[in-house]
Amino acid sequence: PSDSAIAAAPQDKVTVQVSAPNGRSWISAKDHNGRMLFDGLLNKGESKTFQDNTKINLILGDAGAIQLYVNGKKIEDQFQPGAVERLTYTKGDPQVG
Repeated sequence: PSDSAIAAAPQDKVTVQVSAPNGRSWISAKDHNGRMLFDGLLNKGESKTFQDNTKINLILGDAGAIQLYVNGKKIEDQFQPGAVERLTYTKGDPQVG
């Protein structure tokens, strides 16, 4: 596929883009070693991208405000406003089917 988001995601890594189009949310992101990549507020309209060789662990403080792209593909989750979500994504995500 020639889709730029897919082309921008290396196949040998996991790439997670977190954006807050609908409002702000506290987020925490860690790499496969548990090292903190980001811990703080993502304000409305902001986005962050995290990359690791194995996996990314996320905690979303207000999952309803967050839009996720994993390895160039939009995650279609029905997160509720104010819901706290703990998520882990790896190189093969999102799984097809």
